[in-house]
Amino acid sequence: MIRSYTIKDVDYIVNSHYELYKKEFNYDSSFRSYVAETVNSFIVRSNKKENIFILEIEEKPSGSISVKQIAEHTAQLGLFLIEPHFRGSGFGKDLILKALSFCLDNGFNKVILWTNEELEAARLIYQKFGFKLKITQRSILSNKVLLEEQ
Repeated sequence: MIRSYTIKDVDYIVNSHYELYKKEFNYDSSFRSYVAETVNSFIVRSNKKENIFILEIEEKPSGSISVKQIAEHTAQLGLFLIEPHFRGSGFGKDLILKALSFCLDNGFNKVILWTNEELEAARLIYQKFGFKLKITQRSILSNKVLLEEQ
């Protein structure tokens, strides 16, 4: 089941991202703060055209994706995560479809996202949905130099 987040999901979203990125990509604790700020900004804005969707399997949160309004008709996807033991099961595709449907329902005619070169599996899923590389930039996140991609 895919549902909208509740305040009870904040810890899951923050901790799941931090633990996964720490384990798989060696991110440090500053990444936890970055994710927490991102999630809290959704709560503060309380924009009806924004949402964080939670993948729930057997009544447990098992993934997420967010939709953030960045212009009147432009949305940005983010916070995309599938728990490792559910990868390859089609749940990532389901989350992206849910997010894109939400974008259409809310009048967005352009959807962008930022990822980085380390996230190869996510990049492949994005490509399958027609996302194309437009911009690259180097940045520092979690004390790592990353090549970010839009």
